Amino acid sequence: MAGTRKTAVAVVLAALALTATACNNNDKSAAPAAPTTAATSATPSAAAPTTAAKPEKVSPAVFLEQVTQKTGAAKSAKVDEVIQVGQVVMKGQGAVSWADGLEADLTMDLSGSPMAKLLEPLTGGPKVHYLYAKDAMYMGLGGQLLESGSPKWVRYSKADMAKASGGTTDQLQSADPVQGVRTLIASGKVTEVGQETVNGKATTHYSGVLSAADVLKATSQGMTQAQVDKIKQNLDTAGITTDQIDVWVDADKLVVKRSEVADTKAGALNVTVSYSDYGTPVIASTPADFIDLADLQKAAAGS
Repeated sequence: MAGTRKTAVAVVLAALALTATACNNNDKSAAPAAPTTAATSATPSAAAPTTAAKPEKVSPAVFLEQVTQKTGAAKSAKVDEVIQVGQVVMKGQGAVSWADGLEADLTMDLSGSPMAKLLEPLTGGPKVHYLYAKDAMYMGLGGQLLESGSPKWVRYSKADMAKASGGTTDQLQSADPVQGVRTLIASGKVTEVGQETVNGKATTHYSGVLSAADVLKATSQGMTQAQVDKIKQNLDTAGITTDQIDVWVDADKLVVKRSEVADTKAGALNVTVSYSDYGTPVIASTPADFIDLADLQKAAAGS
């Protein structure tokens, strides 16, 4: 049982690592995107009709650099995500902001995961409300714990999250629409698949299959060696050797959908996130009525 739990945790950590780039992901020192320029043409003859100049075709990597800038500037969006590892399915809906670090207001439906039963005494049901604020993560309490005057949230500090996950604290990276694009660019493996309609929008589909070495290369810039070693350890423990990343981009150069697929020791991993309503407000401020995880554990031990 302990070995299975350890593998499952490692799989989730590896999934998060696949989309994480450098810790300083707000760094503006990256090379600027090359702008799309209009194609020049000779002066048309009197007999030839005048036509509008078509934009010059740029490489997928150059275009995706423009996508990171446009999507990054939007600062927030509504998200709808599905995370599947083997037969375990978790679904999330809410909004994420990347304007100043990552913040989010998400509700996760864990009914397709064994975690639902484990958390039910705390949450009162299979759906869990999470707030990711700048200082910590907060999980909404429910059921019998919501007695009159009791705290409505349990607080997980960054240290709590690092301890539970083996050193990884940036657990919201999988919802950031820019991260998968940056990983594709850094890997040098991106190709244009073609035009597709996604969620009712005309999009261009880009894809890349990355090896574990590609993932490390794409995530290592700006990280300490210890952080890089931790990502490699999570990938090795989970048994991930390749990772396919796909992104769908609309005419406004905004990410409409992103997916990642990989094989793991716990089964096939598939993470799909859809984005809409860019610029939507995200309120993830620190709640006033919370209890720290350590205090909750002490109360549970004493009862």
